[in-house]
Amino acid sequence: MLIQCRKETKWMDIRLFPPSHDRVKINFNGSIRSNSAAGGFIIRTETEKSLAATCFNLGTTTVPVAEAIVLRNSLIYAKNQGLSKIEVEGDSKLVIDVVNGVSSPPWKLLKFVQDIKAFSSSFEFVKFKYVFREANFVTNALANLGHRVDNMNL
Repeated sequence: MLIQCRKETKWMDIRLFPPSHDRVKINFNGSIRSNSAAGGFIIRTETEKSLAATCFNLGTTTVPVAEAIVLRNSLIYAKNQGLSKIEVEGDSKLVIDVVNGVSSPPWKLLKFVQDIKAFSSSFEFVKFKYVFREANFVTNALANLGHRVDNMNL
């Protein structure tokens, strides 16, 4: 899917790109609605085949914490499935920057970021990348669906 959006005086192409041939891609997203937090992620191959798509309810928390929990849960799932080379994309610039070491984590994210980094070290290859929300629309839909799930579910 290709979305074009105007940013100042130039056009930008916003699209989902498949992972490299020997990797899988995880896209993740968190969502807050009223007092309810939810999240979802999808794991796809280079041919865009879905290996997993899930959503879950997270109870009550903040958007950055929801995003970090979903990222952590996606890494746990990938590891449990025996995946070793992953590319991870999310539309939370804060979470991606903190995980990449660009900025220091707020105290509410510290434990989750420590978990994410610990899980990341067990993969043969892992890369974290920020993407625009428009390119992350599938996981946005999954996260919104998570608000309908009664219990935390992974």
